[in-house]
Amino acid sequence: MSRYRVRGILLTLTIAMIPIVARAHSRNNPTYGGVVNFGAQQLHLKDGCLVIDGTLTSGNFFEDLKRRDNDILPEFTKSGTVVTEYPELLTASIRILGNECAASPSDSPSSIFSGESYSLIFEVAWKNGLQLRPAVLSPVVAHCVGSSTLVNPKESILTVPSITCQMTVESKGVPLAHHLIVSVFASDGRRLTRLSAAP
Repeated sequence: MSRYRVRGILLTLTIAMIPIVARAHSRNNPTYGGVVNFGAQQLHLKDGCLVIDGTLTSGNFFEDLKRRDNDILPEFTKSGTVVTEYPELLTASIRILGNECAASPSDSPSSIFSGESYSLIFEVAWKNGLQLRPAVLSPVVAHCVGSSTLVNPKESILTVPSITCQMTVESKGVPLAHHLIVSVFASDGRRLTRLSAAP
């Protein structure tokens, strides 16, 4: 099997490894399973591919949250009571998996992965319609942990590097209709992507 076909299989397996919970819920789905999802994205960079997904959690806040859409704004309820705002704090978890997919692949899946080190920059904001305002992180930096996943496509064991970054976002008083926007930048300032999540 060619090296490029193995990489194609690896990329497919990488996307398949993203749990079902990390896929976007229908707006008419009344349950969230305890999380709100950013949804998965596949990025094609010059030096490789990345698969990015993420979730928002806050204790059991999203466990029994229900949404009903109407003509103006969505209405949210918990245990039969109308809820209009996020809880005081949210945890945003962003996961990035690497894979080679460039026309001239190198030994590294992407320049953001360099051995056991990596450097990413995050900007977080609240979005209401077309307006953005900065969100506050507490602490002000993301906590990132690198790991790797072994996959075995057609008896060729390959290692997929990954990074999981968690941020605590202050959300007291923020309406539930607002979206949390997380922009992900490489260390050289290139914006890799922008993720959006809202119940």
